Amino acid sequence: MRYVTMVAYPNEEGINRLDRQVTELGLEYRAIHRMELLADDTVAMFAEGRGDVEGLRRVLSESPEVFEFSISGDDAGFFAYTRYAVDDLTRMLMEGRRESSYLIDMPIEHTDDGGLRVTYIGTEAAFADALSDQPDGVRVEVERTGPYAPGPRHVVSQLTERQREVLEVAVDLGYYQEPREATHDEIAAATGLAETTVGEHLRKIEATVFSSLHVAVSGR
Repeated sequence: MRYVTMVAYPNEEGINRLDRQVTELGLEYRAIHRMELLADDTVAMFAEGRGDVEGLRRVLSESPEVFEFSISGDDAGFFAYTRYAVDDLTRMLMEGRRESSYLIDMPIEHTDDGGLRVTYIGTEAAFADALSDQPDGVRVEVERTGPYAPGPRHVVSQLTERQREVLEVAVDLGYYQEPREATHDEIAAATGLAETTVGEHLRKIEATVFSSLHVAVSGR
């Protein structure tokens, strides 16, 4: 059993109006934990986020595409159920999933550069279907693949190759020891990166790790 993690980037025509409005809120974190295409041609979605929760409520309440929604939480972390009208791109993605043998390892995450990070589980043949069946209007980039193993990979797979390199060096040098045994400057010297770049990578690494922990400890 293997996994492949891909990031899908819809072009301007592929982004529906509702998702564009939510993206414009600049939420710090967005992840889809479940999404289903219903018999009445609507989509039910259970998602997690951090950021402007009141702005999200406003967008959902004013959107003609949204039939019902419910949000629990605040700007520090919220969960949202939304049922909305399906668009052509979502219908193609969901129907394509029904016809293929791969499974999607939830959550699906929104990336900082406007993509959707999806991890598929299955066989090599199933991944070929996943790569070949992408609808028009979507550009797909493969991030990584390998043998599937549940557990820590779920967090690590969300990091870029460079972020994993920085994390490994930071741990080896004792950056996360108490008291701290390494500085950004020392990590920069070991990785050949600028100190400011190391700091940026570490902030993104920590945001990814703590976001995953937030889901686990919330029990929701």
